[in-house]
Amino acid sequence: MAIGETLLTIVGNVCSELSRRKLANGDEVLSFWLRSNERRYDKESGQWRDGRGMAVRVTCWRRMAGTVGASLSKGDPVIVSGRLYAAEFESGGQQRSIPELEALAIGPNLSWCTATVRRLGRNGDPPAPAALSEEAVDRERERIPAA
Repeated sequence: MAIGETLLTIVGNVCSELSRRKLANGDEVLSFWLRSNERRYDKESGQWRDGRGMAVRVTCWRRMAGTVGASLSKGDPVIVSGRLYAAEFESGGQQRSIPELEALAIGPNLSWCTATVRRLGRNGDPPAPAALSEEAVDRERERIPAA
């Protein structure tokens, strides 16, 4: 961690399409917008109401760009941890900035969805499936209904 680095975790939803590109040096980068809204219960009406919200652009680099691209899509509930900074650019002759979160970790928010986890090996490939014993194969055959 660098001095002055701002680490942040945001719980929200992917609110844009995923944008993936390859840089000249071969690195992949994927970006999307993340939206987080607070919800407050209004006792008078008995309803939940939208409160304050925020949006931040999330960037994923290298291996994470591929795994996030294969796993998430617009609308998915996620939890993202990373380094927050202001991405500066020029638009219409004026300097502008937007909040950007360089992702260090991303996962589905299991409060609002389910997930099936498939681990990857160090080289990014799925590990080879374990060989089943004859006993395990026999048990699996017993579970298959007869035609």
